[in-house]
Amino acid sequence: MTLKFLCLSASVALIPRPGNLSAQVGAFDPVRADKTDRVVCYHHRRYIVVQRRATEVGSDLFVRPAASGRCEPDSLPGDFVWRNKDAEYFLGLRGDVLFIDSGTGPDYRGLIVIDLRTRRHLLHTDYVGTPIAGPDSFTIGVWRGSELPKLAPGCPDTGMIPGIDSLFWIDLRSGVLRFAKRTRCAGRT
Repeated sequence: MTLKFLCLSASVALIPRPGNLSAQVGAFDPVRADKTDRVVCYHHRRYIVVQRRATEVGSDLFVRPAASGRCEPDSLPGDFVWRNKDAEYFLGLRGDVLFIDSGTGPDYRGLIVIDLRTRRHLLHTDYVGTPIAGPDSFTIGVWRGSELPKLAPGCPDTGMIPGIDSLFWIDLRSGVLRFAKRTRCAGRT
């Protein structure tokens, strides 16, 4: 197996930040965000996602059909409800698939993938960086990171903990991860 390396000085700059209203680009469908003090209402062509900020970190999510036009920060009958457990935030939508980001630090974030039609959890995995568009409409890519005991050949010394990120394709119909045969140099904090 041949591994291709794409060197980056640090993957930290690519991490989506909680509450970042532009996090839904590339791999995800476009959304329009309306923000108030404790609530962000994301308008997608099929859904409205209401993100209500928790007291400490994370948020509760209420997902309802776009036709409702409602951005109330409490659950309504028929809503898909995700209660904050581990600092979770809305990351994006792709068709009927919801992506939830989980975590408080820049490295090794959690990714939760849910099929909103069936309300089935497709996947819960770790990731680094920003998800990318896949080779087709049923796939997105996520980088999964690992730390290395020493710098990998061909990777620059950034003064950070050496690491390698591996790209995996997520099948949005099944939640199955498949190695994309691509890696990149990374530095960890």
